[in-house]
Amino acid sequence: MILKRRAALDGVQLDSIDSRILIQKIEPAAGKESIDAASLWGGSGSRVTGIHRDSLDVVVSFTINEKSYRPQARAEVLEKVNTWAAAGGWLTVNYKPGRRIRVIAAQLPGEGDMMQRNQYSITFRAYGVPFWQEESPVKTRINGASGGLNFGVNGNQQTVMEASFKNTGSGTINTLEIHAGGSSISFTGLGLASGETFRLDHTDDGKRSLLRCRIGSRSVLSKRTAGSSDDLFVDPGVQAVSYTAGGTGIMELSCAGRFG
Repeated sequence: MILKRRAALDGVQLDSIDSRILIQKIEPAAGKESIDAASLWGGSGSRVTGIHRDSLDVVVSFTINEKSYRPQARAEVLEKVNTWAAAGGWLTVNYKPGRRIRVIAAQLPGEGDMMQRNQYSITFRAYGVPFWQEESPVKTRINGASGGLNFGVNGNQQTVMEASFKNTGSGTINTLEIHAGGSSISFTGLGLASGETFRLDHTDDGKRSLLRCRIGSRSVLSKRTAGSSDDLFVDPGVQAVSYTAGGTGIMELSCAGRFG
């Protein structure tokens, strides 16, 4: 059977856990936005000082195709669904190919009257990155102690770039500076030995996304200079990207577009 609506968490389809589950609706809501503005001096109007998205909900509704005189069976199916949803994870839906969103289960459905054919709803919520993201980031590689290129950033929302730099020389590299769009991050005292790889990436457990800068398991976030940006934020479109290191190496850049 070809189903019109499908939803999966970390690759596990909801309808695969029990054949009696019939997905009725998948409803991504509008993002919960907050806008800061300051009144203009000497006249009407305001100036927008900041736009922030707090979270994004996706509601998945389903019914249980089981006889009304078998309420215990219906309850067992609902328990399976709640177990599937409880841990959250990467949510994908069939009509957004190549997209995913990191969610937690914000509201699980209750049983209600199991003698009736009810429609149940799960509310998934994205906090850390409240946008749909590309499953496969765009990647590129540059060789040398410095370099630059124009990088095509997909999506329609601001996103972040990730980078890794492997020291292919014989000496230790202590300095590294990366520019991406209007952002830049630089480091001193890295202690990147020959053959080691520096990584700038992010954690994302559905509740937060945090910048990580590390060499192996060793954090070097404290080596970031005071004038650095909070992150390598980039806007959609073609962005200039460059780097300069204190030695030769291989720079790999990647970026997953975000979609509102």
